[in-house]
Amino acid sequence: MGAFKKLLKSKKVIGWGIGSLAFVAIVIAVNIVLTSVLVDLINGVLGGEKAIIDPNVQFRYYAPDFQTKEEALENGNKVTQEICEEGMVLLKNENNALPLAKGSKISIFGKNSVSLVYGGSGSAAPTQTVPLKTIYDSLGTDEGGAGFVCNPKLKEFYEDNNRSGSGRSANPKMEHGNDGIPLLKTGETEISKYTADITDTYSSYNDAALVVFSRIAGENWDLPRVSADGVDGRHYLELDTNERALLEHICSQDFKHVIVLFNGSNNIDMAFLKIASDPTYNDKIDAAILIGSPGATGIMALGRILNGTVNPSGHLTDTIYTHYDQDPTWQNFGDNAVSKDDSPMGDAYLVDGEMQPYFSVAYEEGIYLGYRYYESRYAEMEKKSAGSGEAWYNENVLYPFGFGLSYTSFEQEIVNKSDLAGALDPEKEFTVDVKVTNTGDKPGKQVVQLYASAPYEAGEIEKAYKVLVGFAKTPLLQPGQSTTEPLHITVTPYDFASFDDEDKNENEFKGYELEAGTYKFFLGTDAHNDADSFEKILLTDATFEKDPETGTKVEPVFYQNNKDEVNFLHQFLNQELSREDFVSTFPQMPTEEDLTVNSKFINRLSKTTSDNPNEYTTLPKMGANVTLHLDDMTGVDYDDEKWEDFLDQMKFEEMLDLFNKGMYATTKLNRLGVPKTLSCDGPTGLVAFMGTPEVYGTCYYCSECLVAQTFNIELAGKEGNAVGNEATFGDQRANGSGLPYTGWYSPGVNLHRSPFSGRNTEYYSEDPFISGKMAAVVIREAQAKGVYTTVKHFALNEQETHRSNNGQCYWVREQAIRELYLKPFEFAIKEGKSMGLMSSFTRVGQRWCGGSYPLLTTVLREEWGFKGLVICDFHTDAYMDSKQMAFAGGDLNLTGTAYWKTAKKTEAEDVEMLRRASHNICFALANSNAMNQKILGYQLPTWQVILFVSEGAIGLVLLGVGALLIVKTLKKKEDPVE
Repeated sequence: MGAFKKLLKSKKVIGWGIGSLAFVAIVIAVNIVLTSVLVDLINGVLGGEKAIIDPNVQFRYYAPDFQTKEEALENGNKVTQEICEEGMVLLKNENNALPLAKGSKISIFGKNSVSLVYGGSGSAAPTQTVPLKTIYDSLGTDEGGAGFVCNPKLKEFYEDNNRSGSGRSANPKMEHGNDGIPLLKTGETEISKYTADITDTYSSYNDAALVVFSRIAGENWDLPRVSADGVDGRHYLELDTNERALLEHICSQDFKHVIVLFNGSNNIDMAFLKIASDPTYNDKIDAAILIGSPGATGIMALGRILNGTVNPSGHLTDTIYTHYDQDPTWQNFGDNAVSKDDSPMGDAYLVDGEMQPYFSVAYEEGIYLGYRYYESRYAEMEKKSAGSGEAWYNENVLYPFGFGLSYTSFEQEIVNKSDLAGALDPEKEFTVDVKVTNTGDKPGKQVVQLYASAPYEAGEIEKAYKVLVGFAKTPLLQPGQSTTEPLHITVTPYDFASFDDEDKNENEFKGYELEAGTYKFFLGTDAHNDADSFEKILLTDATFEKDPETGTKVEPVFYQNNKDEVNFLHQFLNQELSREDFVSTFPQMPTEEDLTVNSKFINRLSKTTSDNPNEYTTLPKMGANVTLHLDDMTGVDYDDEKWEDFLDQMKFEEMLDLFNKGMYATTKLNRLGVPKTLSCDGPTGLVAFMGTPEVYGTCYYCSECLVAQTFNIELAGKEGNAVGNEATFGDQRANGSGLPYTGWYSPGVNLHRSPFSGRNTEYYSEDPFISGKMAAVVIREAQAKGVYTTVKHFALNEQETHRSNNGQCYWVREQAIRELYLKPFEFAIKEGKSMGLMSSFTRVGQRWCGGSYPLLTTVLREEWGFKGLVICDFHTDAYMDSKQMAFAGGDLNLTGTAYWKTAKKTEAEDVEMLRRASHNICFALANSNAMNQKILGYQLPTWQVILFVSEGAIGLVLLGVGALLIVKTLKKKEDPVE
């Protein structure tokens, strides 16, 4: 006892003891927080636990087409270049400007020429720093280049920020809050910086001047409709002051040809290419190419196009129009800020004059999006006064949807017209056979497009004058050669049926229908110019009471059961565009009166009911003895009773874990043989948005826009196959036995509603048909290699501003929702057979899409027959309720913290929702590359190992210090004073 008393008298020992206890308490608290509360969030960023793989069990169900991960990457880069070769669009080519002769001496202008826009930010950004090919790699004389001699002084000039300026604005960070971006600088160099040592080089490199104009875009922000150069009335997609001066400077020099290259997925206002009244127009601009966002290596295609090795065959999948502020969508987009003095909350709801933290956007253009508006307005004007429509069209449309030039010329004709004549059978497909002949002097490929025009009566169902219903692309045709067999375009009448949600034709039916009358079909080189046509007659009205594929009843489901929401819809869509009179119904920007609501409206936005009409009173069976493991369920049909036996085995806690822990992964359930899996973003390839280290060494593909612009289904399939191969290899760092990439948050199939949308690079087109068709084949080919796709964002995610600030309210009539915004998803599910889908941040009316039973269950599962998992978009916001999501039909929570914490094992309805979600998740996993390997166990995540080792080391140091103090204290003689 004397020694103990002696120790108690030592201040150093007591201090050590208190400090050690504090350290232990802190360690316990930190470990609880990091390894339980925040573990999924940290795993998503730093990497999770590592699987121990049986080396004797590899690629059981999905074998790669390559030997190594590196070979799969190389294939992805090759496919990207093929897509860019056929997806870059030749917009203008006069005075024999292109192709350029090999060896031509050229000058490449533009600050962004040495810093191209390769893709978007956020989920469209590459996982890690990847080698990026440059325009000089593509055009120069080094191996793989086009053989042009490029002006080195310009390259040096632009690379030197001290001489040419600091360049464009950086991509805004995700954290900025999606409240709208006030200013973005193009970064173009001031013309005064082009000193004599630069201009004197022009004469030595004057075979052509190429000028690059770039625009950035990305997730969580939209492009500003205000210019950073301080000029009122000018927006970010117009050439700014320095760009205009540069173009004038180039055109004033003695270059043989001037060629403009548009870099980015958001189309710059190109009026200066054709319209003489445009202030930047110059007749010395001979050629222009839309090169898009080419990914890591796609720019290599440009050189081959410029020197003629590749004949360009890309066609536009967006209308290139003039006067962006005169497009119908301009009036209702983003935060409605069109000048630097506008409030950044110009779309916020008002209660008693006070702004609320809730936001609105109204799709007042209805079904008249992109070419559907411009072609319809043209047609109505022509009907009233021949020639007036064409004059208006030429003033407002620069390049039609589907437009694209070639170095050769083609003729196309329908060769089975006689077979097509007669009645239109609404329930039967028909085939249009098209012969294409190369009438020029160079080999090339041609795109053929088929559009349908339905009979329209003013005041009844709104219908676009033209709707794309089919397309195809020829193989390479030699000069004078015709297609050996006609291109076969299969047309499905259901694809161009109108959705009447208000019984406008008073036939006592609401849903998809085709009205009696003459249907015209146009074969064209684009949406406006026709090469051939035919007609079919529908004798009586045809209604699609049931889905043609599933046989499920189809009827309007949005705004139907709530009179208040119907009233709100009419309030916010008080100026919906109509073909009956495009002038008087043209959309208007919302006024304060339009956005004024009462507190009852605001209170409704916080409600988290799902509209699930079912009652669940019987507690499902849980925790049965395990006789089935997940690998026993591979290939078992979704509705097979065997799934019930498997699900009976699951414990409540296991189902809840499976539902909650979906952050770029699915969790393991060792007892049932459910493996941990890895999931990746995004539409430009397998990327890790959170920087997860397991995702690396993957291809950075070109934008989806370029894929669609190929009009080549086979190439889209190649991309899906390439991604699938990369996913099969997955994480190969752990001695070649890491996990595959099982989930892919892609493709994106929302529409290009506005050229200012931040995520246009992640979506295919303004048109739902080509978007859906391209997505379907990408999905099929990717899933054939075992990676399940989660098509996104379901639905109405056409802008980023305020997307997750309490969930912006989207007010859209169901006709437009069905015919435009849901249609690509329908193709993805029915034709692509996607095993996954991602719900969006947005709201249909007042209901969060991720918590909407009509959207996730009635339409998706019941009407379309979807079988698979639904994951929410990143769940961090208070308005996104996990229970609401589960009851609506959501299955997987993309979150690291916002779990469903109130679920109870004694509540039959909670357990039933978790059982359903577990069924959907496990069904997708059982039919994925997750079953390729046999997992023997798991190792702790690296960050946890480092944490525990560090804590242990500090603990050992403290023990050592304590031991020394104790020994020293015990040896010390008693201090009389003490």
